[in-house]
Amino acid sequence: MDYDKTLTTRRLLPLAPLLLALLLSGCGTQLNDLRAQRFGAGEAAKAPTVAPRAVALALQAAPDGNGLTAESLNAANELLTRQGRIDAQVLTLTPFNARGEALAQRLAQALARSGARAPRVESLPRDAQRLQEAAQAGWDLELQSEAMTVQATRCSIAKPDDWTIHPYYGVGTLGCANRANLARMVSDPRDLARPRTLEGADGKAAAGAVDRYQTGETRDLIDIDFDN
Repeated sequence: MDYDKTLTTRRLLPLAPLLLALLLSGCGTQLNDLRAQRFGAGEAAKAPTVAPRAVALALQAAPDGNGLTAESLNAANELLTRQGRIDAQVLTLTPFNARGEALAQRLAQALARSGARAPRVESLPRDAQRLQEAAQAGWDLELQSEAMTVQATRCSIAKPDDWTIHPYYGVGTLGCANRANLARMVSDPRDLARPRTLEGADGKAAAGAVDRYQTGETRDLIDIDFDN
């Protein structure tokens, strides 16, 4: 009997690793299912979307007629910043009166100095109702911008009252901030939707940017200035 037991034990020893692996895999699956039920399935990460966007902004001239009011100037800079790189935008200026016509030409020049590609200045609209509405609202001209833009998900804590207790599912979809930052840093929004070959590097331009940074002469991305 002892001989038979020893022989049986020797035969089972080679099968021990396989049995152990099957046992552990079964436990791992159960543990994973238990954790999944505890943490919840969560929401699928949403990739940034790229789509054309056209926006318009009514502007008001300063009382002296030499520029825009502070509110209009800040609103114009904010709109242009939201639309991405200014050299990738199609800009159109539509005046509503004689003062707006003169100001539109100056604004087009200021935008061109900021990097815009030949902003277009239209003539006075023939729509009498539109001109009347602009006069009643105190508008002198309108700025339109067309560009390819990125729509990224706004990242926020999914459960603000619970994330310190259950941070894994309280914070929400992981990687949201990384995707949102990448979407805002890309030079061409279409790069997020399709591949393209790399262009040749411009060492002179790169060195100039470093020199300006080291000497404290950095340039604003967009800042309309009528004085220069």
